[in-house]
This record gives sequence, C-alpha cells and structure tokens, in this order.
Amino acid sequence: MKYTFYQVDVFTSNPLGGNPLAVFPEAEGLDDATMQKIAREMNLSETTFVLPHGNLPVDYTVRIFTPEKELPFAGHPTLGTAHILREIGKVSGGDHPVKLAMEAGIITVNLGDKENLLYMAQPLPEFQPPLDYAEEIAELIGLPASAINSNYYPIQIVSTGLPVLFVPIISLEALGQIDLDTTRAKQVLGSLGTDMIYTFTLQTVHSSASVHSRAFAPALGIIEDPATGSAAGALGAYLCKNNLVSEQERKNIIIEQGYEMGRPASLYVDIEAEGDDIKSVRVGGRSVTVIKGELEM
Repeated sequence: MKYTFYQVDVFTSNPLGGNPLAVFPEAEGLDDATMQKIAREMNLSETTFVLPHGNLPVDYTVRIFTPEKELPFAGHPTLGTAHILREIGKVSGGDHPVKLAMEAGIITVNLGDKENLLYMAQPLPEFQPPLDYAEEIAELIGLPASAINSNYYPIQIVSTGLPVLFVPIISLEALGQIDLDTTRAKQVLGSLGTDMIYTFTLQTVHSSASVHSRAFAPALGIIEDPATGSAAGALGAYLCKNNLVSEQERKNIIIEQGYEMGRPASLYVDIEAEGDDIKSVRVGGRSVTVIKGELEM
C-alpha cells in the first residue's frame, strides 16, 4: 500500500530553512509500531500522522513521533500539519480555524494577520521552581559556569504542553560555543522529568528579534532542533514571568533559532497577560512545502 507524504519546512518562508517535518495526511490503517518505524525512516525531528477525528469536535486527530518516541504535543508539527491540510484542501482555507486533537488536548491553529503566517494556541504555562544547577548544567553544555546568566534569570522548567528546561546564557558568542554531552544530558534531563534543554540569550543576530536560542533533545533522537514551537510558547511565558520583555513586546516576541545549524528560523510568540497572570499563549510561523512523495509498504 502507498501512503502519500509531504515534507514542509516550518518557521521559515525559505525552502531548506527552519525545521523540516514529514506529514502523512491520510494515515488511517497504520499501527503504532509502524508509525514509529516510519518516523525513524524519515529521520526528521518529528513526523506527523493525520487520522479521522473519531467523533471529537475537531477536524482531525494528529499523532506526533520523533525517531525515538511519540510526543503528546509539539509546536512545529502542529503548524506544519495545519499548513499541509490547508494547502491540499483537506480543511477550508482563509480564516477557517483548524482544530487538531492531540494527546495533550485540542490545539487550534488560526491564520495570522500576515501572509502565510499561522498561529497555534498553546496550553497555559506551568512553572516549576527555579533550579540551583548552574555548575551541573555548565558542565553538561561544555561552558564555564560564568557563561550561565542565572544570577539574574532562573534555570527553570516551564511547560505549555511539553516540559522544557530553560537555561539563560550570557552572550551570543557563548551560546555558539555550546558542546553538549549528549549521553550525560539524557541522564540529567530524564532525572528532571524533561527531554529538552533550551539555551537562550537576549543578544540577537537581528535587531528585530527578542531572543536567540538553541534547543537540544538527545533522548528524543534530536541532537539539536532548528526551531522549537512548543518551547517558544513556554519561553514567551518565561520572559514575561521574569520581566524580560515589556508589556508592548509581549504581543510580538520574535525568537531566532537554527542559525548555528544553517537553518535560520523565526518564531513569533504572542502572550496575553494581566499583570503576572498569563491569560493566553500563541506561537506562530510561516511554512513552505518542499517535497511530495509516496511511501510504499
């Protein structure tokens, strides 16, 4: 049997940039083990499988697999899947909201106010207590402890559907020098209840950007991720919680990612807050389709 798939680059409008994603828009009939094998075969950070809605109040059910495991939610797979469903006509275009059921809940994707810019609503953030782990994390990422800016900003796990360990780095230069100990990272992150370490600095390549970041998830088979939508929403919440962006900036936080990998990406975050109370989290980006193919089983 043949299954059509598409490869789409997410969080970019330029082919071969951003974060690549494989989408199987008609995956009915594939079992869990086969989906995992296909994700390993595609060898991208994630592969999505679109299934009937199963009487849920959504357009489709979507399952997300890394080369190593299934995820309850992830950002660029959500936007990239919605992009493909709109592009091939499996959902209405225009302002029609795309509702996707995932293990983490129902995620709604809406058209932004700019061409081909899609936004997804994410669950409200959950903040874990700050961690006094600067020395351990520095050793993990191959930097001196002085490169971690934890005197001013916390090392902290935040989740908007997927828990992420945020580590503030003092400069763009230091961020570029990270050399992750992947074996040790799997152990440390596992003990903390997360699969991803997300490093960032307020120094940026482009003056229009708010943050420059790098993300690593070796336990998921992702040595480095070019653009991480699930972490972007949590980072936006972290920035607001720690007063690192102004009230005006909350609605247009721009994250640079993927530059060190040669796959530059731009992620847009919109946080609605009343004082310290975060009311909504949205993450947006553009996508471009680069491959259409068939997998023969």
